[in-house]
Amino acid sequence: MLSLKTLSPNQKFALEILIPSLYLLPLVVVWLAPKDFGFGDRAVAWLGWGVGVAGALLWIAAMGALGKSLAVLPGSDRLVARGVYKFLRHPIYVGIFFTLLGIFIASGSRFGLIYLAVVVLPLNLVRARLEERALQEKFGENYADYKSKTFF
Repeated sequence: MLSLKTLSPNQKFALEILIPSLYLLPLVVVWLAPKDFGFGDRAVAWLGWGVGVAGALLWIAAMGALGKSLAVLPGSDRLVARGVYKFLRHPIYVGIFFTLLGIFIASGSRFGLIYLAVVVLPLNLVRARLEERALQEKFGENYADYKSKTFF
């Protein structure tokens, strides 16, 4: 299993570039591709925008709650359990998922929805697992207690 402790600084830097690029790539493709807003249904398009905006607001709130602890790769100097982190352990990943889901529904992008299921969802799950392992190692019982009180 991947361990951040065994990665060289160059490998860590590459991951810090690659991971955000994997979220950006489908947005560029969807932006450039022909649109079928809401798959031809105006109400579905508006629903998509609503889901996307809600996801973006969650994402922004999570980044704000993290403050200086925000990083692409797992590892933190403190356990953040304030703001949206009182309820969710991984609100950024949830926010990213719903932001992209909403944009892809609103724009009527089958490619985007497939990419979301095949790349983004597994990527977020792997990142969450690695992050939880790192936090458990660092904060032990405090993290276990926090984990028991929160959802994904």
